[in-house]
Amino acid sequence: MQEDKNSEINYWPYAILGMILTVVVLGIWTIKVAISNPVQLDRSYMMSYQEVDDNINKIMAMQKKFDSKYVINFNKNILHIGKNRVVLNIKDKDGNIVKNGEIVAIVTRPTTSQYDIHLKNFRLKDSNYESEEFQLKSGGRWNIEVKVKIGEDIGYKTYKTFVK
Repeated sequence: MQEDKNSEINYWPYAILGMILTVVVLGIWTIKVAISNPVQLDRSYMMSYQEVDDNINKIMAMQKKFDSKYVINFNKNILHIGKNRVVLNIKDKDGNIVKNGEIVAIVTRPTTSQYDIHLKNFRLKDSNYESEEFQLKSGGRWNIEVKVKIGEDIGYKTYKTFVK
């Protein structure tokens, strides 16, 4: 007996339809994942990305001028879970301690701004600038980002640390 050719099933239309449905499902999944993970805005130089992009040449020139006159040292910044202070030492190129620095700092996680700690009150104590006391509740990677203004000169410095 001979089989009827009309009874054979052609699977190609099902395979093409399956591929199209797979692409649609993966596209929807990609959009869902992208929406559930919010964008973290870059805050380099303590400014928005757009401000940095518009003024990067000016910022780099100010930084170069600052670095030619002053040195910022993070010599005592061992952060730990609990109470902490940021300690800076600012000297001019001759080794003299700078006493009129205006300092703003942010203690932040490298990947998120959710745990940012803004520090504005620094006082000069024994040739070092000390911040007000703050609490760290979790360990891991942390950055201390500092903006120092001395007269008309402005400089930025980042100190990376690991908290245990």
